[in-house]
Amino acid sequence: MLKHVSFVTADADAAAAFYTGLGAVVSKDVLTAEGFRRLVLSFEGGGKLQFFQAAGERPSPDARWMEHVALHLSDLHGHIERLKTQGTVFTRELSLSPSGNPLAFVLDPDGRQVELLQAGG
Repeated sequence: MLKHVSFVTADADAAAAFYTGLGAVVSKDVLTAEGFRRLVLSFEGGGKLQFFQAAGERPSPDARWMEHVALHLSDLHGHIERLKTQGTVFTRELSLSPSGNPLAFVLDPDGRQVELLQAGG
């Protein structure tokens, strides 16, 4: 079983706000022995994302959709409307996947691609 996926973030508070808005829960927010801020976000079903904020370190996400985080959401349309009102960048508007399931792609605060999928699809 996958434990977590870890990323560098420029702003742990912005990452926490973005992902908690999509259903994550902050399960850990501590300073490491090296002085890095470590933020762990937990999702329903057991998935976790971990972010490190460290002076002098900048995230470098790939701009292509092939490298992304994918999240199942119980109210995809509601989240899309909220993200649009917040000015979130959409790299792929609401559409259907090849299998016919609704999805959209947005950028998180660090510019990382996030695929939003309707849960149950």
